[in-house]
Amino acid sequence: MAAIDAKKIRRILVAIDSSKFASVVIEEAAKLATRLGSDVTILSVVNIAGLFATEGEVDSSEIDEQERDFLSLHKSLIERYFNHSAILIESKILHGDPAEKICEYAETIDADLVLVGTHGKGALTAAVLGSVSHKVADNCKRSVVVIKKPS
Repeated sequence: MAAIDAKKIRRILVAIDSSKFASVVIEEAAKLATRLGSDVTILSVVNIAGLFATEGEVDSSEIDEQERDFLSLHKSLIERYFNHSAILIESKILHGDPAEKICEYAETIDADLVLVGTHGKGALTAAVLGSVSHKVADNCKRSVVVIKKPS
């Protein structure tokens, strides 16, 4: 893989979930974007597969609630970490498989870099369940930086 040229990082896609760790990922993204003068898109994905009430039926009220929660989270993180920044900040909520949507959206917006966080699950858990950050790092056509949860 080619080295990342910091001067060419114009757009950073930052994928976050609703965990407390999201603020760590956003803080790192803010530092990097400020240093490089890059635009930032904050992305969260409502995992539809986890919201099936019964086979073939999706609980739309749960989707709406998760969207509102993500929008509120994005707003608070933007206010906290990008408050007086001249950087262009966008917020986006998508639906579907998180890893797939992150990789697809990185292509759609022509992101130069994707930031994702990892909770540092054990090797067995990651092997059995997989992790979004692992899937993004393996499948995304864009350069990916994985921010590890501080110990």
